[in-house]
Amino acid sequence: MSTPTTATSLPANSLDGDLLDRWGEIQRGNKALDSPLFSAAFTRAVAAERDGVEIAVIRSDDSVIGFLPYYRLRRSIAAPVAGSFTDFQGVIAAPDTTIDLRQVLRDSRLSAWQFDHLVAANDSLAEFQWASAESPYMDLSQGFESYRRACRANGGKEISELFRKSRKLEREIAPLRFESESTNSRVLDTLVQWKREQLQRMRRPDCFRPAWVRPMLNRILHTHDELCRPMMSALYVGDELAAINFGLRNNAVLHGWITAFNPKYHKFSPGLMLIVKLAESAESLGIRRIDMGRGDESFKRNFCSGATSVAEGAVDRRLFSGSVRRMWVCMKRLLRGTPLCKPAESLLRQGRYASGVLRHSLDSRS
Repeated sequence: MSTPTTATSLPANSLDGDLLDRWGEIQRGNKALDSPLFSAAFTRAVAAERDGVEIAVIRSDDSVIGFLPYYRLRRSIAAPVAGSFTDFQGVIAAPDTTIDLRQVLRDSRLSAWQFDHLVAANDSLAEFQWASAESPYMDLSQGFESYRRACRANGGKEISELFRKSRKLEREIAPLRFESESTNSRVLDTLVQWKREQLQRMRRPDCFRPAWVRPMLNRILHTHDELCRPMMSALYVGDELAAINFGLRNNAVLHGWITAFNPKYHKFSPGLMLIVKLAESAESLGIRRIDMGRGDESFKRNFCSGATSVAEGAVDRRLFSGSVRRMWVCMKRLLRGTPLCKPAESLLRQGRYASGVLRHSLDSRS
């Protein structure tokens, strides 16, 4: 039976010191919430640049037992705080806390809370999950060599191939240089430019187009919080940038977040070289895990030594709309692995591209 709860929605940047301390206390006490994306600092950095980011403060009696960060979409729909940049989503609560989420929505004047990268950090969320996927990570807790041996034992040869490419690149062009942390805004500008060009080549919506995105990235680049701080790393060929990763860090956990590379060096796989450089340096930097985010890219399968389950679904008080959306998600899942899968995915991708362009165009005007 759910614990009787009430909720009060507040603008994300209006939380006082006591509420921020409580958020941090809950996050530290729940291992499933150790990603920097669950920190109050991440949500507040987004909210400083994006209107409509709110926090539902959840109480039982007089005690604060949880927080639900969200972006208020179309007045009554709760969506991920930073849109597609929100690689992990969830309620900030202890693992043994059961919350009446429908009551939280009612108190917050919301019809639905929609998610697509939910980490089930407590039992309240199980009934609302419609489909799940894996978000791979690199377990570096025993050091790089131990991790590399485990990859080799599982048949992975990509790391050895990348070392070979690194030697070839240095022989033919220039020595490699790895910079583990940078706050250079020009490096960030280059990352955004490369990533936008990559999205255009792949005919995917430009997630950097909304007016709030670039200022958000710059704000996070200069955020210094115990549970969320930036770690932008770069790989150079001589003096020329070859690859960049903008990561977020919570102590021993690094979330890869945004990676892009210089197309000039495409044949050498500089983006993957940078990931390996990060893994090699992890022990000296105090990093024990690198989250790579959900996706079916081959390098994620090859580098993976574990995975976090993430779910798609919704808490929806609207019977018809919620049922239709759930049927669509389940249908996509059933099509996977069938002859209809590729045509359906192609049609879906085209629809997403068209709707994404329109949505980002409207969003960029706001």
